[in-house]
Amino acid sequence: MLVKIYGSAVFGVEATTITVEVHMDKGIGYHLVGLPDNAIKESSYRIAAALKNNGLSLPGKKITINMAPADLRKEGSAYDLPLAMGILVASDQIKAPEIEKYIIMGELSLDGSLQPIRGALPIAIKAKEEGYKGFFLPIQNVKEAAIVTGLDVYGVEKLQEVIDFFAGKGTLEPTIIDTREEFYKMLDFPEFDFSDVRGQESIKRCMEIAAAGGHNIIKI
Repeated sequence: MLVKIYGSAVFGVEATTITVEVHMDKGIGYHLVGLPDNAIKESSYRIAAALKNNGLSLPGKKITINMAPADLRKEGSAYDLPLAMGILVASDQIKAPEIEKYIIMGELSLDGSLQPIRGALPIAIKAKEEGYKGFFLPIQNVKEAAIVTGLDVYGVEKLQEVIDFFAGKGTLEPTIIDTREEFYKMLDFPEFDFSDVRGQESIKRCMEIAAAGGHNIIKI
C-alpha cells in the first residue's frame, strides 16, 4: 500500500513542501531514501519506541520511504511525526482519509510526546500558499505558526492526539491568535529588555554624561 504524507523543509526563511511516500510490501526491511541526513535516518528507532509505547507497532514488513523531491537535502528530526503517520496508515493500523490535506511536522520522544521544531512560521506561510487545510506541529511552536490566518494550526503534545483527530475521536481544536492583542501585549510586557545585555549599564552612563554636556572619557 502506498501512502503520501506532507511535511516541509526550511532553507533560510523559505519553506519547501516535502512529500513523504510510504510503501508497504512483503518481506522485511526499512529503506529510507531521498537524501535524508543522519537525524532522519535514526528516526526509525524513535518511531519504533513511540509506537510501541502507544499500543502500536513498527510492522515487520518491507517498508520503503521516499522523501521527495529526492534531490533536495532533508535535515533534522522534525520528520519523525509524518514518517510515523505514514507508516501507521500504510500498514492499516489507523485510518486517515484526509491526511493529504495537512502538513505534519514534529520530533518524537520515545514515549510519543513531541519536541519543538524550527521554522514553524515559514512552513505555515507555505502551507497556506499551497492551499493546505491545516498544519500539525508541536504545541511549543503553535503560537508562531498560528499568526498565519486562513490555515487551521493544531498544536499537539503527543502522537496519539494526531491519531485521534483523524479517527474523529479527539477534541483537538485549531489555535487562534489575535495578532493585534499579541502586538500590544509585547509592547507593554516585552520578553527581552536591553538592560539585560552585558555592557548596557556602561553605555547608559555614557549617554547620561553626554546628555549633561560632560566630556569625560569612560572606558567600557
